[in-house]
Amino acid sequence: MMNKNIKKYQRGFSLLPVVLVASLIIVEVGIALTFVMYLANSASYDVRLSQEAFFGARSGVSDAFLRIIRDKNFSSSGYNLVVGRVNVNIIVEKNSNFSTITAKGTILNREKIMQGIVSVDQETGEATLFSLQEI
Repeated sequence: MMNKNIKKYQRGFSLLPVVLVASLIIVEVGIALTFVMYLANSASYDVRLSQEAFFGARSGVSDAFLRIIRDKNFSSSGYNLVVGRVNVNIIVEKNSNFSTITAKGTILNREKIMQGIVSVDQETGEATLFSLQEI
């Protein structure tokens, strides 16, 4: 009778390490999934910040273009504009027939620079945006 009781206890004791190992594996998988979700969320946040900086810089070029339309001789060594959460620094350099607009959009640690070249017809006063590109 004593041998039967010992065998019952030994069967339960051998199940304990199996349960502990299975629990450890489940916890490790949970930690790995949490880490993967964190990396995916971080990457999408970085992309969103870059997009905001890009569109902020593009808005800066549009703002300077409107100022050139209003004042054909407009130039600036730099002025700032806030577009949403993006700080935009805009420089307008006037040459004989062309104006070069450089706008740098900054949000947190993301930065995008856009450059536009504008031509102003001296006779008609028509302003034309020739090129717009990211630098």
